[in-house]
Amino acid sequence: MAFGKPKAPKEPKPPKAPKEKKPKKPKKEKPPKEKKGKKGKNVPEEVEGQEGEQPKKKKLPLPFLIISLVVIVAAAVILFLFVIKPRFFGEPDPEVSVSVEPEPPVLPSEIPIGDDVSISGLQLGSDESEALAEKAKTITYRYTNLVDAGKAAQTYAGQLAGEDPRFSVVDEEFVIQREKPDYTAAEGMVLLARNVPVEAPEATDPPETESPEGEESQDPDASAEPTPTPTPEPEPEPTEEPITYVHTVRITWSPGLCVVTADEQVGKVTSPPSSSVSAQHPVTQRGAVQQLEKMTPAQLGLPGESMDIYEVIPMDATETVDGIPCIRMHVFNDDNAAQSNDFVGSYLLSIDAEHLYRVDPITDEITELEYEYVP
Repeated sequence: MAFGKPKAPKEPKPPKAPKEKKPKKPKKEKPPKEKKGKKGKNVPEEVEGQEGEQPKKKKLPLPFLIISLVVIVAAAVILFLFVIKPRFFGEPDPEVSVSVEPEPPVLPSEIPIGDDVSISGLQLGSDESEALAEKAKTITYRYTNLVDAGKAAQTYAGQLAGEDPRFSVVDEEFVIQREKPDYTAAEGMVLLARNVPVEAPEATDPPETESPEGEESQDPDASAEPTPTPTPEPEPEPTEEPITYVHTVRITWSPGLCVVTADEQVGKVTSPPSSSVSAQHPVTQRGAVQQLEKMTPAQLGLPGESMDIYEVIPMDATETVDGIPCIRMHVFNDDNAAQSNDFVGSYLLSIDAEHLYRVDPITDEITELEYEYVP
């Protein structure tokens, strides 16, 4: 049995709308780690364009790095020299300069003459450091930029006078001149020459006579045949004199210029004719000693004020200088504490009393002195 009203059926609830899910944030992708290869194996090269790989950075070329480094260093040097150094160290004083001693020029040491012969070249000091030597086709040297050309010519003439064989001042005919050139003149010329030694011909041995083969030499006394009378040999024909040569050195000077020309010519250096007084009264050994004793020590290149402290001893034999016989004299000095004779030098006086020479005791170099005969 039913009680009361029946309950009405409940209406179904509408279905709930589904909740919308929020989109998840994308995960950050980590860069791929470099793969290390095993020992002895190379890492495989990665191919561009693969997913998840970043492009490699390009390296700068080596020349660009070197140029950049050079530019940086140059900029630093310029900054130091023109900014930092002048500011902190000060600029150098342009008036302060280091004096440098001039050096002698490098000039030819020898001048060739003829075949395989040479003489010493002109040598200059530090005051001629700007001099130059130019060789010409005629064996000529031009010494330019000279301070005193006449002095250079005089020094060179004295140097040639000490050569072996020695040179003498001559004229164009190769005759020895007594007067010396004036080297103090602004312009001038001097000619020097010497004889070229003549080689003696080699002596030839006469041919040996041999006996015919199979025959023995017989004693001439044992021969039955009379000995024939030898015919006189004809007199030898006069031989022609050999051609002689001379070495010449011509020195021409002008302001700042000295020209030296060397040559070899046919001729012979001869002595000048002796004066009549000298020819009539040649100098003896005693006269030669008196000539030296009349001179002063300064004229002979010796110390002292008088020749009284020196002893002159002549030698017996004569010697030839430039074709002139000369008397050699030794000079000794006894002005010392031990009162012993010290050798100081040797001198040669020509027998015509026109030339006086001094002999170097070490090198035997002969130098002509300024001398005038005192009767």
